[in-house]
Amino acid sequence: MDVNVKGLDPSVVARLAEQAEAEGMSAQEWMRQTLRRTAALLTPRELQARVAERTPINAERFAATMQAVTARRAAVSGTGPSGARRDVRHRGS
Repeated sequence: MDVNVKGLDPSVVARLAEQAEAEGMSAQEWMRQTLRRTAALLTPRELQARVAERTPINAERFAATMQAVTARRAAVSGTGPSGARRDVRHRGS
């Protein structure tokens, strides 16, 4: 499908062209990519509807979830019970 957008401010068109040039692509491809990203976002009404569908969790489940998150973050960052970080300065050498 082809789309024509009329009535854009020249500053908007210029900004999109600048962004495209900075990324090394045509203005047309940049605008296509920008529209794809925008289309993937929820509208404010869609977001509000999703939030309304959610139910709160109890304090016990929240505490358990936070413990799991803390443990995962410690594992990823390399901090163990001693609080020591792994030496990753030469990783991949």
